[in-house]
Parts: sequence; C-alpha cells; structure tokens
Amino acid sequence: MPGALSLVAPVALALLAIPVVIALSKSGKIPGVKDLLPDPRFNEENITHTFIAALPTLTREMNLEVASSKQTEVLERTNAKRFLGVNLGTNQARMNVPVTYRYHIRLYDIWKLHIGGSTLVVCAPEISCSLPPAIHTDEIQETATRGWARGSPVDLLEELRRDLTPVLSRYANDRRRLELVRDTCRQSVAEFIRRWLENEGRWGQGRFTAINVKFASEPVAPASATLQLLSFNP
Repeated sequence: MPGALSLVAPVALALLAIPVVIALSKSGKIPGVKDLLPDPRFNEENITHTFIAALPTLTREMNLEVASSKQTEVLERTNAKRFLGVNLGTNQARMNVPVTYRYHIRLYDIWKLHIGGSTLVVCAPEISCSLPPAIHTDEIQETATRGWARGSPVDLLEELRRDLTPVLSRYANDRRRLELVRDTCRQSVAEFIRRWLENEGRWGQGRFTAINVKFASEPVAPASATLQLLSFNP
C-alpha cells in the first residue's frame, strides 16, 4: 500500500497541472508545443512557396496598389508661321491638367523571399503603372494665344485634347516619376508582408522583426530595413 500511494500522488499532481498548463499556454505566459518546434513552412527552402500559397487568403485582387501620386502636368502646342520672309506670329495652346497616377505590382508575378536572421528579405515584382491615368477633367485649365496675323489657335487645343491620354500614359511610365513613388511602393509592400506574418504568428519578438524590400529591377536590397518592429518595454 505505501508503494502504491507513492505512485498515485505524482500522477494526481500531473493531472491537476494539465488545466493550468493549458490556461497559461493560451494566455501566452508559456509557449505552446507548436511554438517550440520549428515550422518547416518558414525555413529558407519553403518560405517563398508558403507566401505564394497564402496570397488567395490575403486578397482577392490580382494587383496590389502600392502608390498614387496627384500631379499637375503642363502640356503645350505652338505653331509659328512666316510668309515671304515676314513673321506672321506664333499660335500657342496650353493646358494645365491635374492627373492621378496609380502604381501597382502584379501579385502573381515572381516573388522571392529569403531569411537573414530576424530579417525577411523580399524580392517583389516590378512596379507597374495603372493605365490609363485618372485625369481630373473638371479641373483642367486651358489657355490659347493667337499670333498677330494668324487665325484662331483652336486647332492646337483640339490636338492637346486628342493626345491627352496617350501623352499622360507615357508620362506615367517615365523613370523620373516612378522614382518619386518608389519608396512609397516599398513601404506598401513591406506592410503587406507584415500583415501576412502577423496572420501566421511570425511577426514579433523572437520571430521576424524586420522586412527589407527590393524590386525585381534593383540589383541589391537597400542597406537599411524597409520596416522594423518598434522596440517597446512590456
């Protein structure tokens, strides 16, 4: 009997401890068993595939809008004319056109994710402009001037109106305009990746604490992280 009692006591204590352990695990006071084991979905070999597989659950869109930029573009047309060596003057037409350029990345283009310690390095698809750009037609301002011996410059205004969309679409793809929004695009991608990591329980102390984003056309990732977990004192 004494021997039997000595076996019963530890078993009873263990049974009593189970609800306490479960409650502590749920509250985050102690790690759950799954947190103690490595997750093969998030190793260097599989993390890209894991992210791509999660895309349908993150958004139903085919494109992720990453930046928009409203600018006022100035378009001009001039026409000078001479007759028998005499300058008949120059007709000129001018339009001030407020336009919003929007930029996106195609979610189902090629992604590559790499693990660098607690930093997740993301090679994202290249930035693309959404065409046609959004022209704010109600805000367009038009002016025209006529040379001293010329007819009405209304034909020049008509040319500007006709070419408005193709010209602004070309502007949207201009490298200089793209560079103006590149950092904003980078931040948007990093936020998208952060939300995914949070959904998977992989963002925070002891997990990933930084995200660094490069686009496909860039040879290397930026020297500093695009997004970093803010330090805090619990």
